[in-house]
Amino acid sequence: MSVTVTLHIYSGVADPAWELSDDQARELVDRIQRIQQTTLLKPAGLLGNLGYRGFSVTSVAERGLEPHVYIHGGIVDSDRFDLNRIVDDADLERWLLSTAGTAVSDDVRKDVEAQLSGGLVKPLAGPMVPMAVPPYNPGKWNNDFIIRTRNNCYNYANDKITNTFAQPGRGSGAAYSALDCANVGAASQRDGQIPVGPPAGTPAQGHYIALVIWPGQDFHWYRLDSNAMWSHKPGQTPARNIDNSGQLISDPRSCNRGPYTAFCGFYHCIPANTRIQ
Repeated sequence: MSVTVTLHIYSGVADPAWELSDDQARELVDRIQRIQQTTLLKPAGLLGNLGYRGFSVTSVAERGLEPHVYIHGGIVDSDRFDLNRIVDDADLERWLLSTAGTAVSDDVRKDVEAQLSGGLVKPLAGPMVPMAVPPYNPGKWNNDFIIRTRNNCYNYANDKITNTFAQPGRGSGAAYSALDCANVGAASQRDGQIPVGPPAGTPAQGHYIALVIWPGQDFHWYRLDSNAMWSHKPGQTPARNIDNSGQLISDPRSCNRGPYTAFCGFYHCIPANTRIQ
């Protein structure tokens, strides 16, 4: 497990970065999870500014922590199409600064502390981001070796990078007991997936996914993207928008799915409401 914090403050030279101890990493997870209020706003620091622009946190296999998190102006942004968390004070940012040790100079520390003083969040200048249907963006899943190999079709369908090779039901505490439509489908519903009929249009929030089964052997998920076509990520291999015949996927019911002969049904996935692990 590894958690690295970067203070975004410089323009020409590299920003200071440091690694959290195991105890500090657990405290960070606890502090974030205690924030209950949500928002569609993004941190203003993402737009770029001179001086203090917040903190980014990068983690590898840290339970309860997204792989990429950006924290600024009271907003905890998980870098995905989902609700962000928001708090009306700067306690989390001050705590992150306190973990820097000698990685941050006294002058920089004083400058950041001055901007965080008073415990009030600055007006947010960041753009509002709707919970949109995800675009087909294979690079997000394919370009990083760890992300590609530690996330599977269920991660991709939920548009959530957990680096845990997510299994239906595990996030909600009761995984599937057999590799058939009924078991895997029920497990996914416990995670928050909502059974629906064949998609017709775009949902107000979230997106549509589809479950298929290789009877007794495996499950697989497809995702309907913002271009109205389907894509998927077979296991540790790259995300793709073609089927086993090399054809674009307009309907997972009729595409070439190889041995995944059982089509189980469609689901409405709202990433903010799903729990996968």
